[in-house]
Amino acid sequence: MKKNILYIVMIFVFSNCQNKKEETNIASEETKNINEIVEAIIIQDSLNVFLKSEDSTMFCNELRRLNIYIPEKRNDGLALPPPPQDIYITELINSKIKGESFFSSKDSLYLLKQNSNPEKLKIEKDLINRLNTITIEKLETQYKKGQRIRFYEMTIPVFSLDKQKAYVQLGYHCGRLCGNGKAIYLKKINRKWKIITKWETWIS
Repeated sequence: MKKNILYIVMIFVFSNCQNKKEETNIASEETKNINEIVEAIIIQDSLNVFLKSEDSTMFCNELRRLNIYIPEKRNDGLALPPPPQDIYITELINSKIKGESFFSSKDSLYLLKQNSNPEKLKIEKDLINRLNTITIEKLETQYKKGQRIRFYEMTIPVFSLDKQKAYVQLGYHCGRLCGNGKAIYLKKINRKWKIITKWETWIS
């Protein structure tokens, strides 16, 4: 009996180790895609964040997690909006571009799985060295001092199951009641990430 239990425990430990290895491989592949997407958005959306540019705007070098929620209906049949700067899975799945759904229903579980992304993710050093960047910690310190800061912040991209499509939220902040946000949809075409469409999601 003891041998059987030991055997089961060993199988469980081994399978967990295998899963961790697979997650590491996926993470490294996605990290490459994430950094390519950040650079593609900066260039294609003409963000003035490069160090060499005069009067460049700061870019937060830590991407924040985009939380994806399943809507819960109240007794009156209405669903409350998701927390600010987060999104419902139904909004992603129902997004249509040129009359066609951008993400398919097959992507839904994989999109929800990305809620396990880290709370924040630092972009790669090579990119940081070319940009006028700031950390979340420094931003919070400057806000406490009452300083007015202009900066962009971006979410960690969420991907379709085949990793050929991605969704990102981009925010521009120029004060406590100043700024705007965008939803950006990207597609990998000829191994390069391209912005397919974008629209404004909020303005202050």
